[in-house]
Amino acid sequence: MSHHEQLFLNAPSSRLIAPPPQAARPMLRNAPADKPGTERLIVVGQGVLAVHLTQQTAFSLTLQDPTHRHGFRLDVTEKYARFARLQDGHWLPYEPDATHEPGLTVYYKEGSGLDKSEQCPYWLSLDSNNGLLRYGKGEVRRNTLLAELRFPIQPPVPEKQADDPYAWVRTVATVAFDPAVVQPFKMYRDPVIVDPAMVVVDRNRLTMDDIARNRATVAANLTATCQLLYDNVSGEQFTLNTPDFPDFAQAIEASIASPDGWCYRTLQEKAGEFGGSNPDETYLRITLGLNQGDSPGIPYVMEIWPPGHYSPLHNHGGANAVIRVLHGEITVSLFPMLSRYHQQPFMIAKFGTGDVTWISPELNQNHQLHNTNVTGPTCITIQCYLYGEGDTTHYKYFDYLNEHGQIKQFTPNSDMSFLEFKALMKREWLSRYRPA
Repeated sequence: MSHHEQLFLNAPSSRLIAPPPQAARPMLRNAPADKPGTERLIVVGQGVLAVHLTQQTAFSLTLQDPTHRHGFRLDVTEKYARFARLQDGHWLPYEPDATHEPGLTVYYKEGSGLDKSEQCPYWLSLDSNNGLLRYGKGEVRRNTLLAELRFPIQPPVPEKQADDPYAWVRTVATVAFDPAVVQPFKMYRDPVIVDPAMVVVDRNRLTMDDIARNRATVAANLTATCQLLYDNVSGEQFTLNTPDFPDFAQAIEASIASPDGWCYRTLQEKAGEFGGSNPDETYLRITLGLNQGDSPGIPYVMEIWPPGHYSPLHNHGGANAVIRVLHGEITVSLFPMLSRYHQQPFMIAKFGTGDVTWISPELNQNHQLHNTNVTGPTCITIQCYLYGEGDTTHYKYFDYLNEHGQIKQFTPNSDMSFLEFKALMKREWLSRYRPA
């Protein structure tokens, strides 16, 4: 192992600079730094800086070599974002329609300027290994990217350095900014390259094609907390229908369809739970176990989604989570942040019976669940939540957007405990709904 490899393996994957605003907004202005207006990269030549703004005004993030003779800069104005380069002491912007040097490309998406949401996170990613500078808003991931500068790279060997006009990028060690406007809150070691796969499969089912196409991952690639949750709900015997009640799913379907069923009546009572008037914005929460203080509410929840029913756009308070589909299908829409201005998903995925997906404190947090199969069947999922080791915030709510686009708090509740619910469904099934 080389000296560089040892240094990399010892480097943390991220460094918290200031708590997220939800956790401790008053502390955001007091984040530590090497000196005002700079933050060190965890690994020289690569990484991501995520920031908030203390005021809604134009800002810049600057990357320079130690000599300050070379540099890249991200400028975000009210209307758009632009990358710029330092040339002969002057900053020259990379305009979208201009002709650039061979091997260099740049593009910008709509909506790259200052965000309407005052709580918007902005991020800048440097990747000297692949010759990429990327910028986005919301969750730090490929799918929230709004601008990209791709510059030509040469192999990092001494004989090539003299001919490499971008060799200096590998020496960038800090990000500079105006501390009166920009408030960094986290530095990440690894640059934004590809989004992680949404589906989690058993390691004995993962294929080389899955990895090459980025369509599945294994529990070992998740956070340590998600690995624990996955182990709890991924077993072959963790099923809805059991030998003592093989008609459990069918009984739930019947209880939803019949006006005298407990599920039907409870869903009617829950209409308006999230402030709206749409009866389809409801689902049932059947809980397993007790709230032990390490999750937002009771950590294991069986959620029942009748045909066409859905949740509001919401997040999970920074908790880790694993979701397994026990019956039917659920459609998950992901959003860059929880904001009235960001209600268009950047990803939509459907999961069927037996499929498992995940949420980490920083990825897949803002989502909406929807049983889009309006003619059935009902979707039934097991959702399990847990705060990560070292998380002392323990935000006890799920924030959601109401019908007016306002962020509200939902206290995770229980419509009935699992054992009580299973016994009730069995009684209903045997006394009312079981075919003769």
